[in-house]
This record gives sequence, C-alpha cells and structure tokens, in this order.
Amino acid sequence: MSSRAVRRALKERGYDDMAETTALIEKQVCEMESEKDRGSSEPVNMFDLLGGDAAESSESEGSVEGGVEAIVEVEPKQEAMPAKTKKTKRGKNKKSKGKGKEKADDMSMAEFEAHLKKHDAELPQVETKKAQGAAGRGAALGVELTAEQQQNRALLVVDAKQLDAEAEIKRLFGSAAVQNAGQGRRGMPRGLAVRKRLALSHPKATWPPMNAPGIEMQQVGVDEETGGHVFAVEHTERFRSVQIDFLSAVMTNDADAIAGLAYHHPYHVDALLQLSEILKQTGGDFIEAGTLVERALYAFECGFASRFSITNGLGRLDFRRIESRGLFLALFRHMQFLARRGCWRTAFEVNKALLALDPVRDPYGALLTLDFHALKSRQYEYVRRMST
Repeated sequence: MSSRAVRRALKERGYDDMAETTALIEKQVCEMESEKDRGSSEPVNMFDLLGGDAAESSESEGSVEGGVEAIVEVEPKQEAMPAKTKKTKRGKNKKSKGKGKEKADDMSMAEFEAHLKKHDAELPQVETKKAQGAAGRGAALGVELTAEQQQNRALLVVDAKQLDAEAEIKRLFGSAAVQNAGQGRRGMPRGLAVRKRLALSHPKATWPPMNAPGIEMQQVGVDEETGGHVFAVEHTERFRSVQIDFLSAVMTNDADAIAGLAYHHPYHVDALLQLSEILKQTGGDFIEAGTLVERALYAFECGFASRFSITNGLGRLDFRRIESRGLFLALFRHMQFLARRGCWRTAFEVNKALLALDPVRDPYGALLTLDFHALKSRQYEYVRRMST
C-alpha cells in the first residue's frame, strides 16, 4: 500500500495529529512484540493496528499489493522446511555414528576374534560361488560336469583380456616403453581373413601374409575324467611335404636350411619353433625369438576348430599325438618369454591355458609353475583357492 493511501485512511479515521498516531502505533507494536516473545509466530500486518474500518477502506486500493504481501509471507515458511530436515538427517547420522563407535568400543577382544573367524569362514564360500559363476555351467557348453570338475575347471578358465603382453607393459611402464621397443601393432597382416577372435597371438602388419595355415583341428571325443572336449591336430598334404624337408634339415644340423625353410614357408610351426630356439641359444636375440613363437601360435589359432576354445578350460589335446605337441611347446616357450619380459599376469594366463590342454598328464609341468606365476602377478586369492 502506498503512503498516500495510508494518510488518507488515517485522515478518514480522524487521526489528524500525526504525533498521537505515531505514539499509538508504537504502543501497539510493543504489545505485538511481547506477544511474539511469548510464542506467537503468526505474521503481523502493521496496518491492522489502525482498525478494521481502515483495512476495509483500503481494500479496494491495495488488493494487488496485499496479494503480493501474502505470497511473500508464505514463501519463508516453504524455504524453512528443508533446513529442518537437513538438521534432522545430520543429527541422525551423528547418532548412528555414535552408536557404531559405542558398539566397537564395547566389543571385547574375544568377540572381535569370533567376528573375524566368522568372516573368514564365509569368505571361501563367496569366492567359490564367484569362480563358478565366472566359469559358467558346463552343461551350456555341451558337457555335464560334476561339482568337483566344475571347481577344477574354474581354476583353468583364462581371462582373455589379460593375454595382451603389450597392454600389460603399457600399464606397468607407459606407452613409451612399447614404442621404444618397436613392438607396436599397426594392423593385421595381409592374406587370409581371420573371422574368429584371436586370444593368444596378436598379429602385426610387418608379418608375412598368410595364405593357409596348414593345420586343421577336429573333435575326437569327450574326456570323462576331467569333463572336456578332446580335439586332435592334423596336418594338410602341403604341410606334410614341407615337413619332410624340415626333418632332413634337422637331421643334418643345418641352421641355414631351417632359416631358409622358415623364410619360404613363414607359418610352418615346427620351423618357426626350431629357428626361435637357434636364435635364443646362439645370437641371444630374445625379441626376434619371441616373435617367431608368437607367429607359430598365430598359425595354430587360424586352424582351431570352431568348438575349440583356449580360454574356457574345456579344450583338451592328446600329447601322445605328434601333431599336437607343437601347440604345447609353443605355449611353454611363449610363457617363458613373457616371464623374461616381466609380463607376469600374461604369463600366468598362458600357464593356465597350457595346463588346461592336458591337466592329467601335464607333459611340461605347468602345474609346478602355476603358483609361482600367480604370486608374481599378485593373484593371491587364486593361490588360496588352488590350495583348498
């Protein structure tokens, strides 16, 4: 309401003397403040002190202003509510923290040790369930596994994401370490288009093109003892013809002949593995020797059967077959080169893949190095599960 309307209302009321009016208003204000101190929280309109007639007379002129005042008076009440709730929540949190501290302080040493024993007893069951869930059910893969076989398989499942040695080097030493070593990948080699996802090998653009791997794989049965699919590696006719030349070069101890054979047939796995060993023993070129082993693994992976998987812990090979021994030897040497480079997690996963091929006979003693690689890669929970 404007000051002009106030003066008009006072004049109509008969309060011509402003001094008397001011004294009367101050007296009423003091009475209202005393009532507010006693607990009254209702908002006070100062113009109500003039009487009901004055308020009615000014209602027509100040209806808009009165509406605005009413809105302004309501808004502080709405804003005051969240502040109270926040204080209440803080109070509850303080009370709950206080209760937790009192509970921890009141707990005796015997009760604390009993609580720890209960937690240690529940932990193995939880970890076993997680491992079984990660491994999946064997029935979904076409094999019905017992409870013991399922637990053993959970220890043989390979994490495919951890099979990249260059990624592990980047995590440990940064991307500059891979670039300085010249091990960066720039793309797939030309030649055979690979439709399957490779796990063990990571082809580089500098590798020779692949026309045919010369290796095939077929399923021959089911291993009832361990609960897995048994596969057999077979050589093509062209591979067998090259194999005769390779055996003759080995019998004559001609390293140049083996190098020439690997040059003309860049994915002959036996020639690659033999040349890798020659480079390691004579020249000490471990980088090139490891690259040749990885090329041999690439040739094997291109010939894998569609149902064979190196990571699910169910693929089995018979070491007594001559054709299958090359994959065992390639995995074993690849694991050694990875450990030499300090890629312990990748070596640990390759170690599990080697053991999963033949966990009963274990021709290369993969079980003897599994706990070592697990400790070096800080997989302490895996060691505890394996020991139990």
